[in-house]
Amino acid sequence: MDMATTDFDRRERLAHYTSVIGMGIQFAFQPVVDLAQGRISGYEALVRGRSGEPAGSIIANVLPENLAFFDQACRSRAIRDAAGLGIESCLFLNCTQINPGNLELALATTREQVDLEGLSPSQIVLEFASLSRLGNPRELSAVRDHAHAQGFRVLADNFGTGEAGLKRLAVFRPDLVKLDREIINLIHSSRRRQAIVLGITGTCRALDIELIATGVERAEEVEWLKEKAGITNFQGYYYARPELMATPQVDPSLLKSETA
Repeated sequence: MDMATTDFDRRERLAHYTSVIGMGIQFAFQPVVDLAQGRISGYEALVRGRSGEPAGSIIANVLPENLAFFDQACRSRAIRDAAGLGIESCLFLNCTQINPGNLELALATTREQVDLEGLSPSQIVLEFASLSRLGNPRELSAVRDHAHAQGFRVLADNFGTGEAGLKRLAVFRPDLVKLDREIINLIHSSRRRQAIVLGITGTCRALDIELIATGVERAEEVEWLKEKAGITNFQGYYYARPELMATPQVDPSLLKSETA
């Protein structure tokens, strides 16, 4: 009874936040490209203010006790906006406040919104930037298993420069990994960054984890990552900048891969 009441209260508060953020935020969408298929494979939904302010400035104004509700409300709103834009490819959604305590409610609420908007759960990729927030090894595995049970895929974000190491990655075993843009920047001229990326790619391939290189801005970076690391999934300004409430297209010539 107490648990049911708690869940009801949480849903009421979430409904309030979902309605409130509709007046204060919007989303920019940035494409993720798959050069092996020569296509845009999905879009990441990025929180922006009504005047285009970055996510950090918006989140800074949310009270700490309300961050989890704001986080979920953003996912619900992003799903609604993506459906309105007619996105039929993958939708990458950030999950900054999910933890073992709110995992099941967050996933169930996300699935409800997906069903309501007529999207397929298989389109949804949940991005986790902090694996330590997801708990111990057993809890890490539970995040992946619960997400898969809802039909979603999971992704370890900003990998290669943060607190998450290869051991935690091996336990989590996400469907995808996004390489942090800090190790992508000028990788064609940095042996240190090249070594890091090659180490990560080897581990990911052994675990059947798909890689996405983020923050690419130069043709030289793309070429090195394709030729030396075998990466064919990319996101960054080289292909397209995020656009507010729109799905930016990519120059068809940039989607060709001679090594694919």
